[in-house]
Amino acid sequence: MVLLRFLAAVFALSVSSVPAAASTLECKLPVTGAGGGYITGLYYVQHEEGSAEAIVSDEVIMYYNDEQPITARVSDDTDAKLVLTWNIQMTNSGQMTKMQYRAAWFRKSGLLTIRAKPGGYSNSFEGRGTCRALPEDRSKAAGRP
Repeated sequence: MVLLRFLAAVFALSVSSVPAAASTLECKLPVTGAGGGYITGLYYVQHEEGSAEAIVSDEVIMYYNDEQPITARVSDDTDAKLVLTWNIQMTNSGQMTKMQYRAAWFRKSGLLTIRAKPGGYSNSFEGRGTCRALPEDRSKAAGRP
């Protein structure tokens, strides 16, 4: 059920009227033990060129953020890469922590690295994959007027 709501939110993000300089990325990562269940296999990122914020969505965000994408902070935006950070307050096995995420997308190669670090703990989780830009207007790409 969470997956269906996640996909619905992603679709709403992708067909929303966004400024011409905004882009939506679909990022796929293999799910491995290194991700610890905190790095999922599919992310959507919407970013307007020059903006200090971006919208990020995946199953973990949707689960812990009332089924809503989250606003991420742009910490680096150059011709070479886009780096985003965001935090998610979560409870796991009865312990509450703030998971600190950092995603770096390398524009030329399309490679993506996402790291998650639970606040107050020394361990971290990581996933690597690729992103592709979605068509600017998904409704036109789907043949809708």
